[in-house]
Amino acid sequence: MSAWFFLLLLVVMIGILFTGIPVAFGLGAVSVIATLLLWGDKGLFMIANSAYSNITATTYIAIPMFLLMAAMLQKSGLADDMYGMLYKWMGGLRGGLAVGTVLICTVFGAMSGGSGPATITMGLIALPSMVSRGYDRKLAMGCIAAGGVLGIIIPPSIPMILIAGFGQLSVGKLFIAGVMPGVLCSIIYCAYILTRCALNPKLGPALPKEERASWGEKFKSLYALAGPVILILLVLGSIYSGAATPTEAAAVGAVGSILITLIKRRLTKDVLTEALSRTLTLTAMVLWILIGASGFNTIYNYMGAFQLIQEIAYNLPGGGIAVIALMLLLNFFLGMLMDDYAIIMLTAPLYLPIVMNLGFDPIWFTMIFMLNLQMAYLTPPFGFNLFYLKSIVPKDVKLTEIYKGVVPFIGLQVVALILVIIFPQIATYLPGKM
Repeated sequence: MSAWFFLLLLVVMIGILFTGIPVAFGLGAVSVIATLLLWGDKGLFMIANSAYSNITATTYIAIPMFLLMAAMLQKSGLADDMYGMLYKWMGGLRGGLAVGTVLICTVFGAMSGGSGPATITMGLIALPSMVSRGYDRKLAMGCIAAGGVLGIIIPPSIPMILIAGFGQLSVGKLFIAGVMPGVLCSIIYCAYILTRCALNPKLGPALPKEERASWGEKFKSLYALAGPVILILLVLGSIYSGAATPTEAAAVGAVGSILITLIKRRLTKDVLTEALSRTLTLTAMVLWILIGASGFNTIYNYMGAFQLIQEIAYNLPGGGIAVIALMLLLNFFLGMLMDDYAIIMLTAPLYLPIVMNLGFDPIWFTMIFMLNLQMAYLTPPFGFNLFYLKSIVPKDVKLTEIYKGVVPFIGLQVVALILVIIFPQIATYLPGKM
């Protein structure tokens, strides 16, 4: 009875999501209705208590500070300076501007904790520059969208904070574990762009010789790296060395981003107000999704659905690898319907205990989980990064053109995912040295 009732709840929830209702309210509605049917109005106290204990966990204190850091950096002008620097250094290469865009997204991901800031910022800065230099629009948009999602796995990653809370994992170790997989994705993207542009120079023509910077101009432009390098070292270095907890490092990052914006004379009342408003909005969104998912998770735990799913997983043919493959496949399809926060809050409480009971390293699994979410963020028709990019590209750019641009990069992400599965040390080496 409980199993069939839970399956019915899943079907109803998926149906609600297809109506366009926000994920948080869809999950909340299903949870409240199921609670009333099973236990009556007294059961609502159980949902409320579970939600309160989840949203007040100390792990999540870092989230608003990392969001503030990202919001401030987006207004600081750092991305403009870094792009100007890489324009001078890499403009003379075929595909050099696209490679430079990926590298900036990699660095920006290490300062923002998510995909939105890098995608929107580089879409506004790099896309017009590449298109005006004769770059293929699909290649240009593909590298921006794919580079933007690196923020999901490159630390400090807000999704990792969420999954750490559900799995009782070390946020610091997860952050450090994301460095090598994130850099691996970046290298694969760059290698693909350089190879493709070498075979077909029309896709990413090099700058004419008369427009290329001198060596003096190149070295002078390196000052643009000072702010990002210092901030990354303060945040990630303090975590890796044990000098600060992730929450303390988040506070350092937030203060550092404000100081950088101030030094660059971009800190105004309007900028600060907008950054704080965006931080409040995104934090509220995360908490509402957490409340809805908490209620839903409480329902299926009390119904014994977790034990049922666990038993099914253990008896699947193919063993543990088949179970993980099924989990990744489910997340891939969920990514077409919801954002990464909702996917984590729905699936992480279910997946992590099963993975650990099967004997797999939870840090390794979290990294392939994150790589899987990167793919979901680019996958048509509802990949979130596609809509971030669509919101700032010229009006004549169709969504289908963006779809075509990201398809090769989805394939490259599959390659990175397979490499981390085959060679777990890519994810586990650095955390093992902490």
